[in-house]
Amino acid sequence: MRWTDTQEPVSCRKCNEHWAGGDPALTIPCTGCNAPAHEPCRRSAGGNERVCACRDEAATQLGLLSRCDGLSWGNRHVKPLLLRDAPIASALMCRSVRTGAPVSRFVS
Repeated sequence: MRWTDTQEPVSCRKCNEHWAGGDPALTIPCTGCNAPAHEPCRRSAGGNERVCACRDEAATQLGLLSRCDGLSWGNRHVKPLLLRDAPIASALMCRSVRTGAPVSRFVS
């Protein structure tokens, strides 16, 4: 079990677009893995992607996200999910994530 804050600021690693209130794609449910709104996608095999490709596409269609201008596959923003080994006391939307992925080395 890992932990993340779905409303912490996030930036695309390719184009540097920044979302201060968290990933806009997380405001809608995912039709790929059935994750509800405000929860990261369910990645039972591990990985640190924040959302499934279909959720990013739905957010783009709804105007919540723009296409990434950086060199990325499918014009998707690269928004890694920061995973922690314990709940975040100061988080507004601290969520547990079932994953085989290790704790992120970029979190403080």
